[in-house]
Amino acid sequence: MTNTVPMIDLARARSSDTEFDAVARQIDEANQHVGFLAVVNHGVPQKLLDDMYDVTAEFFDLPMVERLSVLGSRHTSRGYIPPKQRALARTRGIETPADLVELFSIGLPEVPDDPWFRRAQDLGYFAANQWPEHPTRFREIWEAYYREMSALAFELMQLFAVALGLEKNWFDDKVDRPISNLFANHYPPLTAVPEPGQIRVGEHTDYGSLTLLYQSDAVGGLEVLLDDVWCPIEPIAGSFVVNIGDLMARWTNDRWISTLHRVQNPAISGPASRRISFPFFCQPNYDAVIETLPTCRQPGGTSRYSTITAGMNVSGKTDVSFDI
Repeated sequence: MTNTVPMIDLARARSSDTEFDAVARQIDEANQHVGFLAVVNHGVPQKLLDDMYDVTAEFFDLPMVERLSVLGSRHTSRGYIPPKQRALARTRGIETPADLVELFSIGLPEVPDDPWFRRAQDLGYFAANQWPEHPTRFREIWEAYYREMSALAFELMQLFAVALGLEKNWFDDKVDRPISNLFANHYPPLTAVPEPGQIRVGEHTDYGSLTLLYQSDAVGGLEVLLDDVWCPIEPIAGSFVVNIGDLMARWTNDRWISTLHRVQNPAISGPASRRISFPFFCQPNYDAVIETLPTCRQPGGTSRYSTITAGMNVSGKTDVSFDI
């Protein structure tokens, strides 16, 4: 990994209140200047990470007709999306060919039967997940992984709160019923020359509060734009790449930056160029009010942004990315 992306040791943060505060200061510094972190000693079992990769690779190796049995919708982030259905650079008004990626995604594994969640479902949130018949352990592993990511994201939001000069639990009631989504990004082996300007994922910023990305292979391709230079972020075994999204930049009044990134085509082709990564997009509760944090207001108490909800933020950007 390039040395421009700071490494955050969660074992250190968990060791004492003093160390928690020290790590929070590291995060504040990183998010002001880079917007990306590498998180190590996170506690997610390596076996679960390995199982997640293996079962997902097996799914994407299924015949297309089986993958299409769980065909998803652009509006729900549930199920399978075939290759070349999305162009993320279009969220920035950049006309590009479709991205060279296929996707599978889920949301909350178990939706409680209570008035708040029923209301959220009526508004289009918490759609039912779609599960393929094969591989047999696919659902079990994906649900376990989602829960691990949800807990890790919640812990990071507590570190974020302290980093921003707030009480540790400030975000808790805003991210305790999140509309977060877990994706698998499968970049099939390159077997043909891409169209001009076509890459695996076009340049974009993420939409939500934070993204947790696991990338286990050495193919690489993730790049961030720092000082107008595209810098590669190479995989570190067992680590997560964490970056903030547009919603967190908005929440912090641009004290923290949502950094442009993309997935570049590999220099190699053929079977060795295959890549799978797992982004978990942490989105706050759909009705969480997003307005400038009290510690991030400009002199005079002003804000650069109008007040919106987390649901409003993600819905518009998702629609634009599929508008191809």
